[in-house]
Amino acid sequence: MKKILFVSMMLLGTMSANAQFTVYQPVEVPQTSSVPSYGYGTPYTIYEPIYGSPYRQQQQARPKMQEVILRGYYKKGNDWYSLPIRVGVIGEEVRLLSVKTQHSWSNCGNKASAVNGFDSEEVRDNFNYKAFSSLCGTIYF
Repeated sequence: MKKILFVSMMLLGTMSANAQFTVYQPVEVPQTSSVPSYGYGTPYTIYEPIYGSPYRQQQQARPKMQEVILRGYYKKGNDWYSLPIRVGVIGEEVRLLSVKTQHSWSNCGNKASAVNGFDSEEVRDNFNYKAFSSLCGTIYF
């Protein structure tokens, strides 16, 4: 067993030693001097902005998101628990952006919906919105 191990180590040593002593030889590529035709294959293109073009579409300014930190509530078993949540509002759309775990914020980005008639009376009386989080389930705020 020692002989086989010794021979295999010697073979590995010779292979790595031979691989270090290769000599780089560039491949000779024949060079052709040709001028590219105008408009095709040019090495660079000059960019000139067009100001006031009637064909340019103006992008409408999107309203900025307002971020609010609230206290969200979720139910586990028969007990209610609370945690800080970050909510974003753009116009009529409300999103649960992140949930605060023990030491950091965990991103969600889920769209919140209004509490409706399918929710329990306890939820309808105390909350306006609900959103799903993979950490806690449905969070009400």
